[in-house]
Amino acid sequence: MHKKINILASCSSVLVLCSCARAMDKTLSPPSDTQWVNVKVQNPSPYTKPFPLEVRYISHKCLKKKISGVDGSVITEPGYNVIKIPLQQGDNDLWKAKVAMTGGGSCNWTLSALNLGIEYIDATHLGKDLVPGTAVGATIAFDDDASRNGKFDTVSGNQLNYAPIYYPLIIKWSQQKNSTTPDKLYLFGKRSAFYDARLYLNTKKSALVKYKPYIQESKKVEMLFPYEKKHGAMYTFIYPNGEKVFSKKINPDFNKLEAMK
Repeated sequence: MHKKINILASCSSVLVLCSCARAMDKTLSPPSDTQWVNVKVQNPSPYTKPFPLEVRYISHKCLKKKISGVDGSVITEPGYNVIKIPLQQGDNDLWKAKVAMTGGGSCNWTLSALNLGIEYIDATHLGKDLVPGTAVGATIAFDDDASRNGKFDTVSGNQLNYAPIYYPLIIKWSQQKNSTTPDKLYLFGKRSAFYDARLYLNTKKSALVKYKPYIQESKKVEMLFPYEKKHGAMYTFIYPNGEKVFSKKINPDFNKLEAMK
């Protein structure tokens, strides 16, 4: 997964608990009157591509059990059903998919969260032997279970538009001491790699989640590791104007790049 929606689906060593997990029916059968979430992802570059939607459904009918590592007691939790939904490419490199809010089936599956985003599929246009790093995007929660860490922005209504600006970050792994890892190309923005939002739908109509990222490749930043790991060691960031900044932070200064012409 590009960003894990943390779900532990493995069985414990207790046979009866494994049997319960295997018996869970994960078949989806959305009813005809289900509410739909329409997802649109604008691919910003010929070197990037949207990854398939990572969708999590939850069931409060088909429960799972696991043994607590603290006292050995049996804990009952909701059942989870994680699937991937491919997006279809449309006009102007707009990719689309739709997700049923009510998954139905014998377990009464309902939509809990989904991940969407883009990732580089080729990085050599920005550096020889450069390889793609991890993806960026958003996690959209639709219930309290998915947003229980409290770090999700609240969005009310049936539409969410997210249009972040990203800058390329080249991490120079090859220049780290004794490294055999190739240099990698990442994207970074004002927020974390994945923006977390809780969407509160307020009507029975279909919802729209639109992700329209912008990549400003003319403002790439290079990151070098300290040659030796020791107290006070700092990373080196080389900005597009040649300026070198030493920092203990692992991310470049987004505002500095915004101010550059």
